[in-house]
Amino acid sequence: MTQVITAQGFVEDIFAGTPVPDMDSYENGPALRLAPDTDPTGLSAHFARLDLIVIPFETHADGRGFSLAAILRVLGYKGHLRASGALLVDQLRAAVRAGFDDIEISAPQADRNPEPQWQSVRFGQSYQSRLMPETPR
Repeated sequence: MTQVITAQGFVEDIFAGTPVPDMDSYENGPALRLAPDTDPTGLSAHFARLDLIVIPFETHADGRGFSLAAILRVLGYKGHLRASGALLVDQLRAAVRAGFDDIEISAPQADRNPEPQWQSVRFGQSYQSRLMPETPR
């Protein structure tokens, strides 16, 4: 079981039950899991049919998923982007700024980091946001 989190807090998983294959087994379905080291430049032909792209985070110290999300948005992906795995509460704002719509964490992590912790993340203007443009959506 997993828990999905947005900037507003814990939410229902609107994609529950949707198969999310990786690139090796993808056959033009509505969802796709991309490894953080994926080169996304050839994926734009699939954007129109992809409702969901999931980017897994094996460890909270690996920032490649944030970069991949931002690149997908720059390339024109308008669908739902989900970060999944080992993410910290402190990384929620960075995930949203990079272009993610939500984060998916394990039930044990949701127990360790209950909803009020995620809701306490502030989304006001940051130092970086004053200097850099927003990620395209």
